[in-house]
Amino acid sequence: MKSAKRREKTIYDDSLTRIFFWSGFSVFVIMLLACLFIGVLVFFYRGSDPEGIKIILFCLALVVPCSYGIPLISLFKAWKQQCRLGIFWRDRTDQHRPQWQRDWYLTCDRGGFILCHRAYIRCIMDSLVEAEIGDHVRGKVYYVVYEDMDGKKRKLKFSSDVLAAEFQNWFEKQPYENSEEKER
Repeated sequence: MKSAKRREKTIYDDSLTRIFFWSGFSVFVIMLLACLFIGVLVFFYRGSDPEGIKIILFCLALVVPCSYGIPLISLFKAWKQQCRLGIFWRDRTDQHRPQWQRDWYLTCDRGGFILCHRAYIRCIMDSLVEAEIGDHVRGKVYYVVYEDMDGKKRKLKFSSDVLAAEFQNWFEKQPYENSEEKER
């Protein structure tokens, strides 16, 4: 008998559409819960007042655009890259390889996802760290500056130095542990 060894299903097995929906899902749920909380408060204090209903409808109208805005930008970048290369996510055949040997780099970060093909990057030029200071934002942002296949300088924005280093190791085909596996 043939022993079929089943491998664990990963995000690399999903379609681009599914990756898009899952990357914004956590923000969607959080915003939906906030809308429900606001709705309960409005109905408790305002009853069936038309202004209260307008507030609830306004909150619900903002849920999808706010939770899927960044993933939509990531999706457009991925489509643009695929069209430029002529290599498509759906045609990949390297799922059996370790992550650092795959042609596509994929991670969910900063409310969206980063999808990049190795052939799209000519070279990695620099790694930058910038402090984000604002009223509601405090922390560091990590950039990897690279030159694309057209010779344009581009930046990838990461939320941690571990993810930025993971991306650089992926490009150089150096083994690394996935940051999600480290957390487990």
